[in-house]
Amino acid sequence: MSNSRKSKEKKGRQGRKADPVWDLRSIRKYSWDTAFRKGWKSWLAMVAVCFLFSFIGVSSAEQTKGIDYFDSFISSEDEDYEQNIDYLKEYVMGRKVIKDLPETTRSGMAGSIEFLSRSNIWVIRALASNAAYFERNPGEVIVNLLLIGFIMLVVRFFIQNAMKVGLFRFTMENRQQERVRFRRIFTPFHFRTIPNVIWVMFRYYLAVFLWSLLLGVPGIWKAFQLAEVPYILAENPKVPWKEAKRLSKEMTSGYKWKMFVAKLSYIYIWLLRLIPVAGILVAVPLDEQLNSEMYFVLRNRAEIRSPYLVESAFADAPYIKKANRKKGKLTTVPEPEYVLDDVNTKTAHKPGQFHLDYSLTDVVFLFFVFCLIGYVWEVTYWFVNHGVLVNRGTLYGPWIPIYGCGGLAIVLLLDRFKEKKIKLFLMTMLICAILEYAASFALEFIFNSSYWDYKHMLINVNGRICLAGLLAFGVGGLFGVYIAAPAISRAAGHFSKRTQNAVAIVLLSLFAIDLVCCALFGFNAGTGVGGVIT
Repeated sequence: MSNSRKSKEKKGRQGRKADPVWDLRSIRKYSWDTAFRKGWKSWLAMVAVCFLFSFIGVSSAEQTKGIDYFDSFISSEDEDYEQNIDYLKEYVMGRKVIKDLPETTRSGMAGSIEFLSRSNIWVIRALASNAAYFERNPGEVIVNLLLIGFIMLVVRFFIQNAMKVGLFRFTMENRQQERVRFRRIFTPFHFRTIPNVIWVMFRYYLAVFLWSLLLGVPGIWKAFQLAEVPYILAENPKVPWKEAKRLSKEMTSGYKWKMFVAKLSYIYIWLLRLIPVAGILVAVPLDEQLNSEMYFVLRNRAEIRSPYLVESAFADAPYIKKANRKKGKLTTVPEPEYVLDDVNTKTAHKPGQFHLDYSLTDVVFLFFVFCLIGYVWEVTYWFVNHGVLVNRGTLYGPWIPIYGCGGLAIVLLLDRFKEKKIKLFLMTMLICAILEYAASFALEFIFNSSYWDYKHMLINVNGRICLAGLLAFGVGGLFGVYIAAPAISRAAGHFSKRTQNAVAIVLLSLFAIDLVCCALFGFNAGTGVGGVIT
């Protein structure tokens, strides 16, 4: 090359104005060094975190979705799986109300059943493990499919998306210090911030999805524009959606193409995703660290100012660049209004704040008193209606555990709502509905027996729960919270702690002996205790 040509190229390079913020070579170097040159322990921790999140379907890695693999595995050897799906479809199509619908509607409903069944294979396998129950209650099986399908939808679109913030927090701290504790993935999640994290991440993914769906290629541009939202949220879980969106747009303004080029520059690494082991060991950790490095570069632009960017330590250089590297925790200096680590701060009890005024022995006594109250109620009810005294419990002793569990749950969970009687009443009904329905289902599924049936009652759900019963339980819950539980606690307080412990141990021992007897000789199946369903 001639000297004149070299001088021209040199002048051309000097003529181009360098970007004082964006240095692709440094970004690539720091992201690579952070991922792979901090020592094998740091690398292994990063791989473990990425593997965990990808396994539960949260990370960008598509190589290890454990739930999908498990779902496929358990159906691979199920010879009756297809027959079970056909049985549910035939049940739906055989219902009179379905036959009266148009053909397209009936076909759509049958298709929905098949889709839900194949999307939740483990549900079909679990319920079909009791063939008698499966054939006896196809309608309830379908309802369970619908319910679980809805829950999984909520988990995938709300919970999983929000969980990604924990991964981003880990990679952010991994840039700033030598080694990060695994528990740091939980840093953004606090009972006061979880609702906001879920909402902001839902809005973020909804916006990216709609832009990509409606506009195609411009959706990629939008994805880069909003790419910093999850990282802003990882730094400050209280940032609202509008502010997170505004900040991300401000950070990425003029840098979206450079971000794309930075991602593209590692294309030879991304190809390793095609190799399962190499992908999770190399490509995934590097991808996460590159995204984190770009966030810090854009965050620390001189013109970016926001009270929502609260971590002063994040303005520091990456650990891998520091000349004097010292081990230690990440130093964070958040603004006072965003302090999250106040869980252990002792404050006076306020109305509506969770507290527990009952000791462990009180909890034991409450359980057995509620068990006894339920037992007396059931025995008296049967005697009044049939004129015969019988043991109405599934165990041999004078206790019915579902009443003990329900009463204890109401007292411990709802005691803080004492000042809101209507709310306490309604929540008591909800807790009792869940417990009674779950207990009825479990007893029928395990023993093929019906221990109670409300099908003759007005407003019932599959005969397992009914409105009248829940109203009665609501009144009982008020009695338990306001009268029974405080009275039991006061009565126990009249005795020494040693005596209380001795009585609690005796009661628990007798209960354990009863359970062992049931395991050896079977549960109580005498008169008035359920009936085998044929």
